[in-house]
Amino acid sequence: MKQLYYDLNKQSWYHNSPNVEENVSLGKYYSVPYKDTHPTDYQPFSFLFDDNKAGPLIGILASPKQEGFIGNIGLFKRIQRSLHQTGGISVVFTPDKLTENGINGYCYLPTHNHWIKMNAPLPDLIYNRLYSYEDEEKHLEHVQNLADLYHIPLFNPQFFDKWELYLQLKSHEELAAHLPHTALLTEEALEEFLFNYPAVYVKKRKSTKGNGVSLIVRNGYTFLLKTTSTKTILFPTIKKLAQYFNKEGTLPSYIVQEAIPTIPFDGKKFDYRILAHLKQKHFVVTGIGVRVAHTQQVTTHVPAGGVIANVDDLPHSIDLTKIERLIKQCGKQLLTFYDALGEFSADLGVTQDGNYYLFELNAKPMDFDEPTIKKASIDRLTNLFYEQTMNQIKDFTH
Repeated sequence: MKQLYYDLNKQSWYHNSPNVEENVSLGKYYSVPYKDTHPTDYQPFSFLFDDNKAGPLIGILASPKQEGFIGNIGLFKRIQRSLHQTGGISVVFTPDKLTENGINGYCYLPTHNHWIKMNAPLPDLIYNRLYSYEDEEKHLEHVQNLADLYHIPLFNPQFFDKWELYLQLKSHEELAAHLPHTALLTEEALEEFLFNYPAVYVKKRKSTKGNGVSLIVRNGYTFLLKTTSTKTILFPTIKKLAQYFNKEGTLPSYIVQEAIPTIPFDGKKFDYRILAHLKQKHFVVTGIGVRVAHTQQVTTHVPAGGVIANVDDLPHSIDLTKIERLIKQCGKQLLTFYDALGEFSADLGVTQDGNYYLFELNAKPMDFDEPTIKKASIDRLTNLFYEQTMNQIKDFTH
C-alpha cells in the first residue's frame, strides 16, 4: 500500500511520490496533486493502488440533522476500520453535501477514535444508509441523478415497499409458495381475510424495525387488535376496524397479511433473521440469527420488544440447505428489479411441517447483535466494495 495525505487546514488531498509517472487518482475523475513538502497539519492515509488508482473511496449517504448526520454510527465506524485496514477509505456525507465537485463530509479515524471534517472527490460507490422513508422521498432523487450522471453505483437503492416487494416475489413461481397470502388493505379485503383466517397482520407498507404492525384476532363476532405497544383494542365490526386504520393513514398505505401458524419457542412466536450479501453476482447467507417475540406477540423485532435467542436452543433443527436456496432465489429475483442491491435481510418463519415462510425482506438490514454475524457482515461489505470498484479484486475475508 502507498500513502496519500490530507491537508487538515486547507481541506485538500495531495501525494508526495515524485516517481509516479502518471497522475494519482482518487474517487471518480479526481487527480491528486503532488506536493514536495508536508504542511503543518496533515493526516496520512494508506491506500491500495491498482496502477495509479487509489481506493476505493466509499461515500456513506446518511440522513442530515442540524449539525452533522444521524444513522448507525457503529456501522459507519466498523466500515471505516475495515477499509482503513485494507487500503480504502469511507466518508459519511448528507445529501446536501453532494455536488458535482465531490462530497463534504466526515471521516472516522480508527487510530485516534474521532471524526474529522473532510472534503473528498466524488466517491467510487455510494452506500445508501438514509435513515427513513421520509428522508429518501426528500433527498434520494438528487443523489440518484448525480450518481447516474457520473456512473457511480448507488448501494442500496431504496427501502422496500412491502406491497411492491410482495408482488415482485410472488411473480417467481417457487418463491410464491413461501409467501403468506397478502393484499392491499381495504374494508373488503379485511373482511375476506378475517373470514378465511383466525388471525391476520396489518402492516404499513413503508415502515421499519417492527413499527406500524398490528395483529388482529377473530374473537367470535368481535375482533381484537394488538399492537407492539402491548395495547389491545376490541372492535365490534369490520367497519369500525377499517375506520381505525383510516385515521392512522389511508387504507392503501397498509397491507393485510395472513398470520401463518409457526412453531413456537417457549410458547412465544419466533423467526429467523437471515443476513445476505451479494458475492460474485449471487446472494449468499452471511449469518442466521433468531428473534423471539416479547409478551405482545406481535413482532419479533428487538426495537419493538423482541429478544435474541440462540439457534442451538430452538425446538427443531435448521434446514440450512433450504434456507440458502430460498435466499439465493430471493436475491436473484430482487436483482431483476434493483440494479445495485448489495445486501438484504429476511424474516423467516417455519411451520410444523417444516415449510419456511418469508414474512419480510429489508433493504437496509439492522445491526445483528451476534458478534460473529456482525464481523462477517463487515467482511462481506468490504469485499463487495472492492469487487464493485477496483479492477483487481482482492479477497479480504479470512
